[in-house]
Amino acid sequence: MMAGCRDCRTCVMPGFTRLGQDWLVGFLHLMTCGISWVVKRGSMSHCPQCKHLRSRHQLRADGSYID
Repeated sequence: MMAGCRDCRTCVMPGFTRLGQDWLVGFLHLMTCGISWVVKRGSMSHCPQCKHLRSRHQLRADGSYID
């Protein structure tokens, strides 16, 4: 089973870089008392496979996923 999308910039990011991003985003959510998490989850489109933001994926001209 695939762990992520091959065309997602977050899924193909090196492990150390992704760890730093996860810590930074977690700190942001903590400092805004969860408001940034609610806004991100409630108003932004996410990939059904990996749950990352749809804007982090390569898309075709019609808006469908490449993979």
